[in-house]
Amino acid sequence: FNLFGSFNVKMAGLNFPIETAVQEMPSDGRDTLSSALEHMQVRDSLKMYNNLVERCFRECSEDMRSKALSSKEEQCVVKCCEKFMNVTGRVGMRFSEFFSQMEAAAQQHMAEMLKQQEQQSKS
Repeated sequence: FNLFGSFNVKMAGLNFPIETAVQEMPSDGRDTLSSALEHMQVRDSLKMYNNLVERCFRECSEDMRSKALSSKEEQCVVKCCEKFMNVTGRVGMRFSEFFSQMEAAAQQHMAEMLKQQEQQSKS
């Protein structure tokens, strides 16, 4: 059971209390949490899609005289969508890089704390 999807993979090796809490939950609790997370993901995806449509519509639509887009409007929509997807992908990559740095810092901090505990127990 992988409640966090790929996020859980990035967190591998670290012992975050949330993972332990989720693993120790009764199955109906995990199901409820999983359902809530799926609902949030769908809601966020719809928000992102709606923002994209609204932004590109405002930027690209020139008039409402025809149901079809003009070639100029169509090119604008394609560029707008490409730009949005590129920016979204780049933000995701930067977040992943930031998370990796935070994960490395947390692992280093844990190692230092364990080392200090070992030294204190020897004293």
